[in-house]
Amino acid sequence: MAKKVALYGVLASVGLVFSYVETLLPLTFIAPGVKIGLANGIALLLILKNDIKGAFLVNIIRILLLNLLFVNPFSLIFSLSAGVVSTLVMWLVSKTKIFGAVGFSVLGALTHNLVQTVVALILLGSGVLYYSPFLIFSAIISGSAIGFLAKVLDKKIKTFF
Repeated sequence: MAKKVALYGVLASVGLVFSYVETLLPLTFIAPGVKIGLANGIALLLILKNDIKGAFLVNIIRILLLNLLFVNPFSLIFSLSAGVVSTLVMWLVSKTKIFGAVGFSVLGALTHNLVQTVVALILLGSGVLYYSPFLIFSAIISGSAIGFLAKVLDKKIKTFF
């Protein structure tokens, strides 16, 4: 049990660093809120290791810490809802065995952007729909890249425990 707690702490810390680095690399010229999704790769890696509990735990801790330390607390609504739902979708899709890591990473990225768009639609109005094509395109590109990286790391890392 102590090994798991330590592992989750390390992974949440790495995810927090990835999230912070992404705040320094603004991709807002594509659309507001677009990010590469490096930190979501940690949840993806945990899903590949069949640790859904760890994926949710690490993702939620990372999102809470990021929003408390570095980001506008208003963004917590966007990132927490999208992070939880996209992790759930990736896990459910991974269980079907229809898609590999890249496929469910892309679906997770699409879900993440869709949830954030719905939240923005509720809070800010219909003007946010203009960004949808850009968010879909960025989700496909970043989801593919993160899925590929997670697949490579999954093969390199035999076990976490």
